Amino acid sequence: GALVIGPPVSIVSAIGNAARSGVLMKGGEHLERAGKIDLVAFDKTGTLTKGETTVSDIEGFGVAAADVLSLAATAEKKSEHHLADAIVDMARERQTAATDGGATVAQADDTDVGRRSVPDPDDFDVVAGKGVIAHADGQEVVVGNRALLDDRDVDVPDRVADYVREREGRGETVVHVVRDGDIIGAIAMRDELREAAPGVVAALQDAGIETVMLTGDNDRTAAAVAEEVGIDEYRAELLPEDKQSVIEGYQADGHVVAMVGDGINDAPSLATADVGIAMGAAGTDTAIETADMALMADDLERIPYAVKLSKATRWNVLENVGLAVLTVTVLLAGVLTSYVTLASGMLVHEASVLLVILNGMRLLRY
Repeated sequence: GALVIGPPVSIVSAIGNAARSGVLMKGGEHLERAGKIDLVAFDKTGTLTKGETTVSDIEGFGVAAADVLSLAATAEKKSEHHLADAIVDMARERQTAATDGGATVAQADDTDVGRRSVPDPDDFDVVAGKGVIAHADGQEVVVGNRALLDDRDVDVPDRVADYVREREGRGETVVHVVRDGDIIGAIAMRDELREAAPGVVAALQDAGIETVMLTGDNDRTAAAVAEEVGIDEYRAELLPEDKQSVIEGYQADGHVVAMVGDGINDAPSLATADVGIAMGAAGTDTAIETADMALMADDLERIPYAVKLSKATRWNVLENVGLAVLTVTVLLAGVLTSYVTLASGMLVHEASVLLVILNGMRLLRY
């Protein structure tokens, strides 16, 4: 009886404890596997950072910064990418400030109103992982990273490259704005780190767990963020399928990998990892559905807690199994030597069941 009931009590107690602490686990299998994790891979945007990208600087090259922003906002208006949202929001804010000296601020605060104030592009095309290409007022407008410009044979002057390099060195993401084949400006954007990120990474490292950051950002931005967070290793300029391949590579090397992400682009990696952890409140439905755990409060500090709880659960299960096997051994020896009667044997049996239940319930207070 104790052997049968011990492990389920431990696991259910741990899952209940985790739920009260804002960590939803989709079953005991994932809980047990989390205790074996030796490498945690983090997505950057929305995971290590707050996912609240804002425009930090706009630079025009022979064109006014306001015109650079206006063209970029028009090209990005129909995009659902977080960088596009930041550009459109900045254009909306500037239009709001310029309207009647700010008299219509209350009306323009609504996002839909703001987006309607930005003109629609004549056509629009997304180049996955690189940027967008649009046409507006008879002009071709390209907004994207260096890879997109290289694909379209756009020449990048030294002063543009220097500006981009300097902003990326600060951990910012920079997109180029190209009009009819010529670079007219660049927009730098920043996403603030979560305050808890460095502490969480340090806690995992102290527990002997390796950490790695996987991001679609360029190498300089990734390096700056990784250094600020204190992360062991980073991989930059990754598409969703590249992140999945990186996870598979770590698994092939013998690691038990957890992937922490929040967006739809992280779903393949979350599904591939041994334990997928979604940032619940900020994460997309796809990420939450794919993951094995969800952090409902977007609290990164729950990750070390979940790993330690899983390890404690595994030890608790072993304790219960040990108690059960010891009870069976004692009773069997007592029966064979006639020291145990039916009544005393049943008493010891029931006592052992109660003992493993109480031991398992200790995890409720972990």
